[in-house]
Amino acid sequence: MLIVKKGFTIDSLVAIPTNGSTTKLTGLTTYVDRAIFVDKDKFPAKITVKQHMGILAEIKEKLDDWELDLFRRSCFGHFLDLEPEWLEGGKTSKRNTFAGQLVHFLLLRRMRTSKKKEMWFLVEGKPARFSLTEFAMVTGLHCSAIPKISTEQSLRLKNRLRDLYFEGRSQIKQDDLVRGFRSMFNEGEGSGKKEKRKKKKAAKRGQEREDRVKVALVYFLEGVLLSADAKKNISDFYLSMVDDLAMFNAYPWGSEVYDLTFDSLSSKNLVAKYKERLAKPQEKQVPGVKETYTLLGFPFSFQVWAFEAIPFLGNLCARRAEGMRFPRCLNWKCRDTIATLEKITAASWDKRVVVQSILHPSRDEREMPYMADIEVLNDVKDDVITALVTVLGNGATIRDENGAAEQVAHDQDRAPPTLTPEGVRHHKEPSTLGEEPQPTHEGALPELELRLRSYIDEVGKRVEVRLMSHVDHHMAEMSRKIDALLAEVRRADAPAFNGETSNAGAGAINAEQDRDTYVTPNTEVHSGVFVDEMLGDTIVEVTSPISGKKIRTRKRAAPLCTPFTCERPKRKKNEVVYHPTRELDESRLSAVNQWISSESEPKTIRGGTSDLTKDFFRELLKVGDWLSNEHVDEILYLVRKRSDKYKDLFPQDVAIMNDLFCQQLMDNFLEFKRQGKKNFVLNTDLVDYVKGKKLQRGRPWSKCKAVYVPLNINGKHWVALVIDLVNCSLIVLDNDCRLTNSDDMADHVGPFCVMIPLILRKANKFKHLGQQLTRPWSWRRPLDMCAQSRRSGDCGVYMLKHIELHSMGLPLIENMNDENAEYHRRRYAIEVFDGSMEP
Repeated sequence: MLIVKKGFTIDSLVAIPTNGSTTKLTGLTTYVDRAIFVDKDKFPAKITVKQHMGILAEIKEKLDDWELDLFRRSCFGHFLDLEPEWLEGGKTSKRNTFAGQLVHFLLLRRMRTSKKKEMWFLVEGKPARFSLTEFAMVTGLHCSAIPKISTEQSLRLKNRLRDLYFEGRSQIKQDDLVRGFRSMFNEGEGSGKKEKRKKKKAAKRGQEREDRVKVALVYFLEGVLLSADAKKNISDFYLSMVDDLAMFNAYPWGSEVYDLTFDSLSSKNLVAKYKERLAKPQEKQVPGVKETYTLLGFPFSFQVWAFEAIPFLGNLCARRAEGMRFPRCLNWKCRDTIATLEKITAASWDKRVVVQSILHPSRDEREMPYMADIEVLNDVKDDVITALVTVLGNGATIRDENGAAEQVAHDQDRAPPTLTPEGVRHHKEPSTLGEEPQPTHEGALPELELRLRSYIDEVGKRVEVRLMSHVDHHMAEMSRKIDALLAEVRRADAPAFNGETSNAGAGAINAEQDRDTYVTPNTEVHSGVFVDEMLGDTIVEVTSPISGKKIRTRKRAAPLCTPFTCERPKRKKNEVVYHPTRELDESRLSAVNQWISSESEPKTIRGGTSDLTKDFFRELLKVGDWLSNEHVDEILYLVRKRSDKYKDLFPQDVAIMNDLFCQQLMDNFLEFKRQGKKNFVLNTDLVDYVKGKKLQRGRPWSKCKAVYVPLNINGKHWVALVIDLVNCSLIVLDNDCRLTNSDDMADHVGPFCVMIPLILRKANKFKHLGQQLTRPWSWRRPLDMCAQSRRSGDCGVYMLKHIELHSMGLPLIENMNDENAEYHRRRYAIEVFDGSMEP
């Protein structure tokens, strides 16, 4: 992060790495001389873009829930969570969501570099980088090296979609793609009799809904990410590849989009445009007419990067959404009006400006899949840029060494302090010749307070919305302790601040003591400051660098001393044990109820599978209320997530499906009955479920002994279905056997008995089952295994808990009954609200 006050001198820039030492930027400040334009040469212009964010709104409107779920699980699915305001821009919208003047503002501030695959900018004298890494952090697209398609893969690619929905045209333009996509939702539009027959055949095979999603992916790719001239043909390669969703989702589209976007941004020769404008005779220059140029690719990513790298511009042109989500494009909302170049230029740049020169991923962000495989580009060497990256890449803070102290000097109407070559800060007072300047500690205390306050702000930004209610108390406690610490430091250093001459030993303040004295938890400072566990119970021991006095709150416990000298044996860690009916945390439950009853934002929170509304939690908490498939999928996702986290506690040889698996299996069974065994073609999605690829945190069935499936009976009743892969049979766990007799249950379980052997045989991983894969499996419904509910509406909770308990081999009746149904609803609500399940 680069923090510089306007009006700084180049020679006063210093780098402060995380280890605390101060480094003069000798030889690095030449980057300021690389500005392409000076202020008097900058000119207004009009920017147009080819991207239409409204395409995403159209996709969300036309696709049904099943199709949207499939789109969401694709490599572009996270863009569905963009703030709705961004999606209003388009050909038919009066609202402009692209900050073209912000982009022009930055392009006028480009640096001259030898780099061919990244761009550097100078904003008020401070550098900022836009590279493939920043692009990946903003967009969430995979940016690995673009692979070469092998001969085997190219043979797999077919032109089925082109022949079926675009009349087999050899050249398809963007307008044709738009009409083809829309015609899929209005049969007969732009289709002949032959195409209608093909579509009907596709519908019979159950492919029509999946084809809509496939064409929607190409529509989004061409219209938003790779936005180019509408008159140009789209690539046949994209339409062929999307027919193999696994190949399409694995392709590094981020690298493809970045190349086009970067080329478009960097190819705009604004210098030539400026010289051409100056060359025109004055009488031929039309007043009020601006230069115009068009950007291709995905310039929205560059716009969001500017918001992240320069928060001052972000607050000027957009609004930061609550919470912290990844990728970073999900964290911004559009303002009602886009700032003009005049407004941006005339903004209050005279205040302290913050520039994130290089975006550094947070700990959670580094775990995102798109951050694991970013391509290391082979770029041209630039010594100045390499030196800058070396300093900034280590987490250093670059700022004017006089920055913070200048503000103090202004407040006290004194001359600003400077940093001498020996690293000792002095205060310039009017003095007689021969007098030695006396050391002071004025600059350190405000900087300490500034760093501590900024730390609190950073913690607040990283906390999820669902945890804010728990953090408020801790944040207030931290502020109180910091105020107490600062007060103690002021009292201890009062003689020095009042002008008393300190002794010789306290007079020499080295650079390490003079720097910002904030330390992270469990860190020792050279001046004797220990801050242990700032988020918890704080123990502080401070030695004043001026008065030499020790300031101490209370004695540290022996186990907290460094080095450890306590003779008592260390306490053993408590083993994690699963408690089916452990006591609930009432404070967490009250946090859920408080959010439900509040009218303030946000209206939704991000769950593991979808955005969750307040009605979602109201239905979940109300005893006897029906649980939808949204409740079921979200809770079962958390069960799978907990199983992955506590591998030693929960069985690893079971797989848990979602409701969508049931729907697809039922649809395939109907096609199996219509077409017969010989002509039937199994949907490959079901095989992907078996391989553990189709489901979030899925698990291959080949490594499992049992599979658990939530089964919905006629949209009125939930039961748990256990697929026993050892005995090749199915078990139904039903909490109300009166609702469904054996014949009706057979109608719903029968499709599984027929389809499961077919799916396993297609997966080619269960040859050890032999003849069991050639005939339907049997099923049973034990009546004495589950508690029978006396009221309706709680079947969803029973089914979810039966899956949990049965997979662990725990008894069902005593842990799930009408008496504790309300308890389990509350526990599920807390766990979904927190986003995790604990044993």
